[in-house]
Amino acid sequence: MADSLSPVAPAAAPVQLQEPEAAGKVEAPNATPAPRQPGVKLLLCLCLASAIEGIDSQLVPACMFQLQKNIMTLTDVAILNTVQMVLTNLAAPFWGILADRGTLKRKHIILLGALGEGLAAGLMSMVPNFLVMVILRGMSGFFLASLRPVVNGIIADMTSDDRRGKMFSLVQSSLLLGMCGTTLIAGNVANIELGSLPGWRFIFLLAGCTAACIGVVVCMLMVEPPKQLDSSADKKGCEAVVEELRALLGFLCIPTFCIMVVQGIFGTIPWTVMGNNLLFFKLSGLEDWQGSILASEGTIVGVFGNLLGGVVADCLAARLGYHGRPLSAQITVAIGIPLIYLWFLGIPPGSQASTFGVYFTIIAAFSLFGNWAQSGTNFPILSDIVPPKHRSKVMAWECALENSIATLIGPLFVAKLALMFGYTFGEEEASGTSLSAATALGQAMAATICIPWLVTFALYSLLHKSYPMDMRRLKAQLQAEEAETAKREEVVSI
Repeated sequence: MADSLSPVAPAAAPVQLQEPEAAGKVEAPNATPAPRQPGVKLLLCLCLASAIEGIDSQLVPACMFQLQKNIMTLTDVAILNTVQMVLTNLAAPFWGILADRGTLKRKHIILLGALGEGLAAGLMSMVPNFLVMVILRGMSGFFLASLRPVVNGIIADMTSDDRRGKMFSLVQSSLLLGMCGTTLIAGNVANIELGSLPGWRFIFLLAGCTAACIGVVVCMLMVEPPKQLDSSADKKGCEAVVEELRALLGFLCIPTFCIMVVQGIFGTIPWTVMGNNLLFFKLSGLEDWQGSILASEGTIVGVFGNLLGGVVADCLAARLGYHGRPLSAQITVAIGIPLIYLWFLGIPPGSQASTFGVYFTIIAAFSLFGNWAQSGTNFPILSDIVPPKHRSKVMAWECALENSIATLIGPLFVAKLALMFGYTFGEEEASGTSLSAATALGQAMAATICIPWLVTFALYSLLHKSYPMDMRRLKAQLQAEEAETAKREEVVSI
């Protein structure tokens, strides 16, 4: 168990200041007497599990050109993505509840998720029917849903507040590395034939085998970390269902949770369509190798961007208290919006500025400074506003509520909007280049990304009020529970 939780060198902890009403200063989180974080082996296992989700997330986007050329339309591709994401989000609370109630060991949940994803992706490489593909992507989403709530719950349990941004950013960076691997390989293999096997089918088969192998390795290496079980863990059947619904209603009574859900809907819509960038580069006339480099560049640089965002958010939280993490999110959104506008709309496809070097620079800047919010703000705040026994569950419910709506809107909306702007995929587009189709797709992408992020920026500002208020409420609640427990123990001893 020593490997699951290793102490680190003490760092300057945030100082508890007087409440703003009394001192006119910013309230800071409670000081953490013993900074802590997961051990190396446990952290490696969590990063490997997170990479599975990244590997799968780029399978359809990276193979989109061949899928449209041989099997389906842009709307059909959007349906594939939507079905998978909706099943992922609907199943996430199920897996989170299993983890919080101790029904299954968390490493066994990761194993089940990895094996299920491996089977679904492997079968995708063999079926020719679109309907069967839809079912398999739904199956993939169901099993992938097991990974994030468990991984994030373990990080939250095993990490002190002053280091959560850094730890969440490491796990998120692993997801990006998985995305990068898929994009680099699929971008160069999906459009060729490997003997009698189309390259895109080989990509799905390889991804399935990789996911299954990772699941087995994680289960063998991971030492199950300690877990404070939900007090309702002994309840079964209808009583358990009622208890979980009561917990959800409790979350919905937390203002910060509700703000996180609403901002998450608008903040996630852009990410549900970001996979179209490889198709955009292809239609803009860039070579396959250039498009795959640009598409994978975002994930490679994003690794460093996530690490930077986690450190920045931790530093701002230490200096500005409960205002630090919301401010970090506002900074990254404000930087990202103009860069996305330049990427898809500000530089017309086929113009002199529409070159590999220009796109490379824009994507590098966006990936380094425009994606801090999830690891530096969202996950640490969700870890803070509920008791430890509910952490996997609250993250699962938050992701389910925000992502289910976002994924119903994003892929289908950008597809319909692109068609409205004049997007087509005929013989010209199948040959590899169509500036008119690229322009229409770019306009749809810019609108679908920039407008929701403007709303997200405004919603993050509300956290400056709700987050400190909810932390005071939680502290008072925990103190009352401790006092009640002490009183009961005293009565029993008498």
